[in-house]
Amino acid sequence: MFMKKLLIVIGLLLGVSTLDVLSASAAGFEQINRYDSQIRVSRDNRVSITETIVYDFGSTYQHGIYRDVPIDYRDGNTAYYINFKLIGVWDEDNKDLETKLTTESGNKRIRIGDPDKTITGEHTYKISYELYPLIIDKAGKPFLNLDIVGGGWQVPINNISAKITLDTGASLDKIQWYGADNLSAQQSSLIALRVPAYTGVTINAELPEGYVTQYLEPNKPRTEDVIAAIVSIAVGVLVGLIVIGLITIAIARAVRSHRRRKSQIVVAQYEPPTGLSPAHIGLLQDDVSDNREITATVIDWAVRGYIKIAYIPKKGIFGSKDYQLVRLNESKGLAPIEQPLFNAFFTGSNQVLLSQLDKGAVATQVTKFKVALKTELTDRGYYDKEGNLLMRGTITEAGAKVWALVDGFKLYLSVVEKDRLKFSDAPEKTPERFSKLLPYAIALGVEKEWAKQFEGIDLTEATDWYRGNLATFSAVALASDLGSSFAGTVSSNSSVSSSGGSSGGGFGGGGGGSW
Repeated sequence: MFMKKLLIVIGLLLGVSTLDVLSASAAGFEQINRYDSQIRVSRDNRVSITETIVYDFGSTYQHGIYRDVPIDYRDGNTAYYINFKLIGVWDEDNKDLETKLTTESGNKRIRIGDPDKTITGEHTYKISYELYPLIIDKAGKPFLNLDIVGGGWQVPINNISAKITLDTGASLDKIQWYGADNLSAQQSSLIALRVPAYTGVTINAELPEGYVTQYLEPNKPRTEDVIAAIVSIAVGVLVGLIVIGLITIAIARAVRSHRRRKSQIVVAQYEPPTGLSPAHIGLLQDDVSDNREITATVIDWAVRGYIKIAYIPKKGIFGSKDYQLVRLNESKGLAPIEQPLFNAFFTGSNQVLLSQLDKGAVATQVTKFKVALKTELTDRGYYDKEGNLLMRGTITEAGAKVWALVDGFKLYLSVVEKDRLKFSDAPEKTPERFSKLLPYAIALGVEKEWAKQFEGIDLTEATDWYRGNLATFSAVALASDLGSSFAGTVSSNSSVSSSGGSSGGGFGGGGGGSW
């Protein structure tokens, strides 16, 4: 009787899965109907991967798919650089498919399909590539930490299978699989019915001692980068005179730009320039787009009521503090360049811990946001097409004028108390004003100075966007905590951990979608 009931349950599950697939396809949604990965780890630490992806475009018309494979990883201050080699891409009949290989944001992107042709329905793609070296040394033993399915896929994936083989008939040991709730694993083989979009499947395992002849070493440049550097040096020698000439011109332009910029009169400004976000003024202030602009943007979302930030204190001696982001509103009211970044923070959930962000998705959107930021300011006439701030003597000197306003605003935010007497008409220091201008202070790198001006003032009522231990709350601690935590989390690349324990965070993986 028990077995009969079990079979009925399994049948119902399979039926639901099948109906799910059929209904999604009928509605025109895209999905992957089958994902098979055959992986071979050689003794010279080359991991050969062949993926068979049956992609269903539903009723939509696309050119094909793209596949992103990460090659740069970060684990705190440690970086890993993987060599990548594309073997080939074929259809179900083993015919070569048109591909374009590029490097974007620490990934190798394989774009598959004809840009002059669109397709629909179900299509099969076979992608074969190598990653090397990939095995790391963990406690003196070779260790495999590999995302079989990456968390960057934009569509749900059905019928996942994978198999890992070693040379000379060797076997993996201490195998652990993470990711799909419905996976069935037998040693180095895996079967899973379905995983949602942006969900990965990871394997951790030990290889036999002495199996590989070399390890993936932290902070070691990849072979192709070393070769490229040598070639670059050789080319640089050949065109040295040209380069020196260009540098001389650039230096002269920079000197002129600095002088023209300094020719602007800087007066304290009590409000940010009209129409400029915290990220805008952060870029204008030093002509550099970095993670300060991203941090400021996230805090700005909170102040404007799009999200709430909750502080989570560390537990135990070895624990670490964290922050939870809770989405309160959709991104519709945000600027167009902010909406994709906002959505990347909340992939499939209205709340997320900073420590558990989909770093691959966030990193991609961070890069795009930084580019879009500079493009917007160029379109507004603050920069020329070469990225130089427009100064006096050009058709318009809008760039220099707005820079002077930004610098005057920074002066006001960072002024020390004894110099505040000079600002007799400065607005009153209120909790509401602290919150309103905090994102700008972060973008300009003066959040601690701004917070110090509010010491002794109860800010709790005006910081309802933040939830934490109010007994130890202080403006300085809040500004410092948020600045450092967010800047560290929204790094320019995805991170990887060799400790295992959850899906994602391994080498390989990545994701993809249609184009």
